[in-house]
Amino acid sequence: MRRRIDAILGLVFLFAVSSSACGGHSSNGGNGTGDAGNNANLNGGDGGGDGNVVDAAPSDKCPNGTDVDRDGYGEGCPAGPDCNDQNGAVHPGADEICNYVDDNCDGDTDEGVVTVCGNCSPYCSSFDLGSDPFPMPEDDSNVDANGVSLDPNGDIVLDRTQVNFNFLWIANRFDAENRGTISKVDTVNAVEVARYYTVTCFGNQAYQNGQCLDINGQPIQTDLNHPSRTAVDFNFDVWVANRAFGGQASATKIANSIDDCIDRNGNGVIDTSKDQDGDGQITLDCDGNGQPDDLSTVCTNGLPPEFLGLDDECVLFTVNYGPNNAVGRSICLDAGDPYSGGNGNAWVGTFSLTPNVFYKLDGATGAILDQVTLPAGMNVYGCTVDRQGILWATDISVTHIAYFDTANTTHIGPLVSAPWSGNFYGICTDGEANIWLGGYGTYDVFRYRPDRTSFDSLDDGVWTRIRTSEEGTIQHTRGIAADLRGWVWVASNNGYIVRLPGGIQDGDWSWAQVAAQGAMRIDLNLGGSMIGVGLDFDGNVWGISYNASTATKIDLDSAGNPVNLTTNVYVVPVGLNPYTYSDFAGYGLRNFTRPRGTYTYLMEGCGEDLDTHWLRVEWNATTPQGTAVKVRVRTGDDPQNMGQWFG
Repeated sequence: MRRRIDAILGLVFLFAVSSSACGGHSSNGGNGTGDAGNNANLNGGDGGGDGNVVDAAPSDKCPNGTDVDRDGYGEGCPAGPDCNDQNGAVHPGADEICNYVDDNCDGDTDEGVVTVCGNCSPYCSSFDLGSDPFPMPEDDSNVDANGVSLDPNGDIVLDRTQVNFNFLWIANRFDAENRGTISKVDTVNAVEVARYYTVTCFGNQAYQNGQCLDINGQPIQTDLNHPSRTAVDFNFDVWVANRAFGGQASATKIANSIDDCIDRNGNGVIDTSKDQDGDGQITLDCDGNGQPDDLSTVCTNGLPPEFLGLDDECVLFTVNYGPNNAVGRSICLDAGDPYSGGNGNAWVGTFSLTPNVFYKLDGATGAILDQVTLPAGMNVYGCTVDRQGILWATDISVTHIAYFDTANTTHIGPLVSAPWSGNFYGICTDGEANIWLGGYGTYDVFRYRPDRTSFDSLDDGVWTRIRTSEEGTIQHTRGIAADLRGWVWVASNNGYIVRLPGGIQDGDWSWAQVAAQGAMRIDLNLGGSMIGVGLDFDGNVWGISYNASTATKIDLDSAGNPVNLTTNVYVVPVGLNPYTYSDFAGYGLRNFTRPRGTYTYLMEGCGEDLDTHWLRVEWNATTPQGTAVKVRVRTGDDPQNMGQWFG
């Protein structure tokens, strides 16, 4: 029997101890559950007494007293009296052993020597993990670790460079006969590995009756969805927002792992998109009939279809939000419950209402949990959630931003305006919880550093402007993302990716001034309309080109410099007109909204012929301010059939 131990970490170190008892074959009078029974006769003598009696003659160690068991203790002995003169192993000063006997005559039994089970059972055992040092996956096949590493002492620490996820999710506006799709891109091999519709009818059982409904029973729009922003959660599943101009805005969740997909047709396999021919791109029409494929399509190449349309079993559900023509432009994720196992809640904002609204969607089910009405004049274009749980949103029409507390939605701040005119576009947060914004109309980049004394002081922050427009070729700074090295990356509408120093002092900076501090532009020569920019978990930067329908990777070194712009740039064709400039890899969520790591150990119990009775798990940890440790456990007869979680 095995026990899996999962820990959600925000810590300096973790030390875990697991105790168990093996029952069913006790040879010591135990009851088969780890209790050894009464072992008072373990040293049984050869007659009369219940101890280790040799004879009844006085001991020569006590010539003037009575020492029946010859241990030097007894009535009138110089060493003192004996609490049991029938057992030579029992006397003052004796070593206490676990035998249910007061061996040292101090009035206590088995003090300091009982097993971790609290008894003397030889079938009770403990397992120490991480005493020196913690094993990692390369050391022990029972270990799984994500987002953690070891410090010099061998203890577990959060390590945001150790996140095991190698995919991007890119929304394609006009793909699949204008219905809209999302591409899944392998960031290591720089290939497209799957593509999906951005809606599903399977989130509601009524689809079995021919109706395509969302989780709440409302009709789903299946074409002209114009998908745009994506957001990747702590399980690496993706949310995508469908703008649906003139129609019904919606959000859809797609599973990253095939283990989380649903075998809806009961055929024993998960039917989902896959690059069947290995060419690094998903084909939508393998039979050439002019329509996107589905599960019934027979491809001319003899292979299964690579795109399954509405039959794809990894597209989990769709939820509508807002009235007709609300235009759902933005989507971002909060930290959720840090102990929930991974699902942050999704926040989707409307653009065309009066006033506009953010809806909170349950991270697991998509159910609408709450809504926040924004101040008048705010038309939501993009959003991000910082490490304090404050959601910040942009408005493309003016240079102001809105904000509210995702944990207490009655806390809604006023609009905060920059001291410069223009327009905002993309938005992100960095490691210092500063807010960065692309400036569509001004061509510049902006930073807002809130006053975090209290919620009421958040609008009393400091603005900074970087005048990238002065460089001459940088236009319409759109998508924006911060990395762990201290750089901020910006997509320029005319085909460039721009690098800026994130730690720059407050102020109004010219391009020449920031260039002296490491700012640079990278020409990808992709024909313009660089919409989005983001980081993968290897620290490389990606640009999303709307006109070229590509996602482009630039290898960066440890300092954030391009390795070689001739040999280390990789262009990946995706769907038609990708329009994603949000956190499309989950990098910002994992690194800045809620840094998080997990350490899992799969522990063997007793042998197959013995039952295992698990007792407890103990751990030690140092938790710096603002961090937490959560330990949870479950048991099962095999790793594929585990029980419920405890803790």
